Amino acid sequence: MGIVHKLKPEVLNFILENKQRDSSLSCRSLTQLILEKLQIKVSKSSINSVFKEHNLSMPVGRRQKHKKRKFNMPILPVIEGTKAITLVTEPQKTEPAITGKTGKEGIIKGEKKEEISSEEKRIKEAEEWAVKLQDEERARVEQRLNLEKQRVENDAKKKAEEAEVRAFLEEESKAKAQEELKQRRLDKAAREAEEKKRLEEENLKRIEEEKAAQEAKKAEEERITQEAEKERLAKLAEQEAAKKKAEEEKAAQEAKKAEEAKAAREAEEKKRLEEENLKRIEEEKAALAAKKAEEEKAAEEAALKAEKEKWARLAEEELKIKQQKEKASQERTCSGAILLQALDCLIGAGREINAAICKKLGAAPEDLLSLTQAVMFRSLFGKDNFSGLCNLAGQQYSQEKLEDYYGQIKGIENIKAEVNRIISAAFTEARGVKMHFIDGSIIHLDGQLHSTWSTQYIPYDFSSPAYELKNNLNKYFFEGQPLVLFSAPGYDIAPKDFFSLLLNIGSTDKYADNLILFGNKLEEIEKISLNNKNKYSLVFGLWPWQFTGSRKVRRIGDFDLRHIDCVDKDLYLAEIEIDLLRPPLNESINLKGCAIKTTLAEKIRLVVFSNPEKPMSLDELAGAYLNRWPNFEEAYQDFSRKIELFSYTGNEQKFLSKDRFEIGAQGSNLELGDIFANYIRMLDLYLRWHFLPAEYTERDLSFTGRNFYNVPVRIASAPGKIKARIQVGQGYEFLKDLKYLVCRFNERQIDLLNGSRLYFEGDFK
Repeated sequence: MGIVHKLKPEVLNFILENKQRDSSLSCRSLTQLILEKLQIKVSKSSINSVFKEHNLSMPVGRRQKHKKRKFNMPILPVIEGTKAITLVTEPQKTEPAITGKTGKEGIIKGEKKEEISSEEKRIKEAEEWAVKLQDEERARVEQRLNLEKQRVENDAKKKAEEAEVRAFLEEESKAKAQEELKQRRLDKAAREAEEKKRLEEENLKRIEEEKAAQEAKKAEEERITQEAEKERLAKLAEQEAAKKKAEEEKAAQEAKKAEEAKAAREAEEKKRLEEENLKRIEEEKAALAAKKAEEEKAAEEAALKAEKEKWARLAEEELKIKQQKEKASQERTCSGAILLQALDCLIGAGREINAAICKKLGAAPEDLLSLTQAVMFRSLFGKDNFSGLCNLAGQQYSQEKLEDYYGQIKGIENIKAEVNRIISAAFTEARGVKMHFIDGSIIHLDGQLHSTWSTQYIPYDFSSPAYELKNNLNKYFFEGQPLVLFSAPGYDIAPKDFFSLLLNIGSTDKYADNLILFGNKLEEIEKISLNNKNKYSLVFGLWPWQFTGSRKVRRIGDFDLRHIDCVDKDLYLAEIEIDLLRPPLNESINLKGCAIKTTLAEKIRLVVFSNPEKPMSLDELAGAYLNRWPNFEEAYQDFSRKIELFSYTGNEQKFLSKDRFEIGAQGSNLELGDIFANYIRMLDLYLRWHFLPAEYTERDLSFTGRNFYNVPVRIASAPGKIKARIQVGQGYEFLKDLKYLVCRFNERQIDLLNGSRLYFEGDFK
């Protein structure tokens, strides 16, 4: 049998069309027909395969031959000669005899004429009969062709219906198979869930049985101990009774002697009391005289003290007035462009550029930082708003001095290439960090250090500039500050990786040996080696509804009102101690921390714990956490919303790629001022992407400059802190988004060059 799929499409269509048109065509006939029409040689077996594939084969067996129709040939005239024609004529009437030559010729002519007319009549009848037979045969042929055409159409229609039925059955079978597959998957998932539930129940039952066995064993040991203690006490009681009896006998003898001695002592005591009374009377007289002298002295001292307090109060008031004047002189008003300046502190580009300039000019970085920032942010301010630029920089400069400094920078060799390199590197984003332990285990943290994650696929919204993340890690792993995580992950049971972090972060055996920063595409950015001799500590938040099935509260102390300086709030704090269990690993860890309330009557809002290696006081623990996460409840709502969004969108969610940062950058072909202006646009894009709601990603610098960077901001200094108070009225259109922006900025530690932290507040009237 031939192979159907080797035939060309035009050959296959030609075979099917001709076979459907004439079902009596054989394989041999179609072979010749294809060769004549298409000049292609096809075997009979291939054509037969096509017939079978499309159900066009004739039934097996010999074909019934149609009987040949009898065809009555028309009667044609037979011309043999005049002698062979016999004419039968009617009896003629008697006419006068014709004699002579003329009569003879007339008779012959009459006979010939009669013979010709009879022959013509016979030929005409034969022709009419032939035409009639041809018409009948043509009618029969047309009828047969119509019947054949009708049969072909009926067959085609029947095949189409059968094809539709087959297609329907196939679709129904396919749908049924898919439904069965789906049902099998659901059944499998249900079985797995039941098996998981059964295993958990067995584990709980086993734990309960072990606990009951331990309690029974403990009870038995206590019973045996009690019985032994009873026997020991009984023996001691017998010994004590015997000893007591001997002592009573001895006491009776001694009592007699004591009575005799008592009488003697009473006499002596009476004499001593009389002497003491006399002495006491004399002492009371002396005390009254001394008391009077002391009262007079105290009156003199009180008058002197009142005078001193008066002068001290006056001096304190003068100092307070002086401090207020100094504070007023330290306060200044600038614009909302300080938001971009704060972002520049996070990504570190401004400091890197200033350091590169100072290295070329041979100056100290702290001497020129304000001037460098003024040059960098100059594009945000018009020529008529030079004072606003100076207020942003924090120092007043003349226009001439700023132009001279800009000229100095422009004259530095290769400065444009160096600035472009620094800006490009500054926008490298770190999606997270892998904490690698000496035993080979890895724990993932997101770039903003919200929590631990079981995978590298962390939501892009939790990325941070690599510069900011390295600064935070340096504080936690090299400067001795605690690693502060926003929240422990999970709901009912502490995840394995987080539980391992609690056990190993302060361990001397399973310590962390290096940190690996990775980007949004999971590429490795940098590897940081750790010193195994360092002791690391951890602080994290635990919500009241977390781990309810795997924690045991040992103790909650009394709540006291404490003032937390870092957030300038009064909160109620209490000591709390829990045991955190990990049933699958049969491990537990004891944690101590502080519970936080905003009012005494409400329920606990948050519990902050530290690992047992580094115990901290309540004020230190609450301060360390709230300094990093000051708005913890609003921050949790934003945290949950971003996780939910990433769960639904997954890899479809876009991240801010490095290509988007190079907005119109042309490298060294730009002027230095244009490079700085381009850097401001890049900062604006980063702020809109990471610190404002999602709809702001489609805005531009003109929009944010008009509605955010031009609002007035009051700058005030506080111990270890610079407060930036944004001042807008009630009619401000973007108040909700501005509050969101302030919360996100305060979650990031913006450290200024003098060691103070920049903290934003809202003066929302």
